[in-house]
Formats: sequence, C-alpha cells, structure tokens
Amino acid sequence: MPAGGSDCCETCWFNSKNKGEAGIDHRSDPEPDHCSIRDLDIEEPLYTYCGNHPYRRSERDAIPIGPVFMGDSLGNREIWRPSPDTEAVRRHLLDLAAKVQEQPAREYPIGVPGDEIVVWQLGEFRESRAIDALRRIVAFDPEARSPGDLGRTRRWLVDLAREALAKIAPGAK
Repeated sequence: MPAGGSDCCETCWFNSKNKGEAGIDHRSDPEPDHCSIRDLDIEEPLYTYCGNHPYRRSERDAIPIGPVFMGDSLGNREIWRPSPDTEAVRRHLLDLAAKVQEQPAREYPIGVPGDEIVVWQLGEFRESRAIDALRRIVAFDPEARSPGDLGRTRRWLVDLAREALAKIAPGAK
C-alpha cells in the first residue's frame, strides 16, 4: 500500500474499477479509475482520498462528504477537488453533524477524521442550518478521547466548529 495511506481511491468500493468491492482485488483490471459517487476520473488512485472511503464510513455512504484530497508519499494531503454543493449533500452533512458524539470513535489514523470533514465542510458552505449542531460541538470537552493508546481528542473538532460558526454567523457564540 502507498506510504500516503491505504484509505485511497485504489482500495475504495466507489472506484468503479473495483466493481463495488473494497480492497485491491481489481488493481490490474483494465478499466480506468473513476469515482462513481462524484463522477470524477481519478488520476492518481494511490494518492487520492475522501471522506467516503470504507475506512472512514464502513456503511457505504454514497453521498459525497467533503472535498477530494490529493496526497504524496510523505502523507501530506491537500484539497484537489471541492465538495459538490447540492441540497442533498448539505442535508446529509447536517444529519451527520447532529450525530457527532463528544467521545470520538476509533477511526483510520491517517488523514482527516470524518466528523472533522463534516464540520469543516458545513463552515465552508456557510450553512446556517448547522448553527445549533456547531454550538453543541463547541461545548464538547476538547480533551475527550477515543479508546486506545493513540486516542485522538476533540481539540481539532472543537476548533473547527468555532471556525465554522465564525464563517456562518460572525460574532455568534
């Protein structure tokens, strides 16, 4: 697997080349790499990532979550393509934000955690319907941890929620 993380399009069930399966069984198939939920040709499948990968959303969530990231062999990731901006995407993000818990779940350790992508994207959309969910998240204990030795805290999520609120409703608390 690539040094940039195995949560890449190469292993995603939404890569049409993989015929609906996660993993590398179709790596040598002749079809091009193409994201079926974003209708996006994938130029570098070993270094392309998003919030819908099975390592992030094990329940096969086919509504795009956040942007598509391009990475490198050092593990750096930058936004390559923005999130689609539709009412269905916005409603889905709102539903996901309403379900964010104070204690983070265990998640794939490389890249941006799924709940952080949701909160950040709502801020980028300046989605005013997210204000109540974002206020709830801002009130989380920043030191709440996921289980395990490498447990992540809620510090980044709380900061992202504050930033999102500032974009949506400047001056709101």
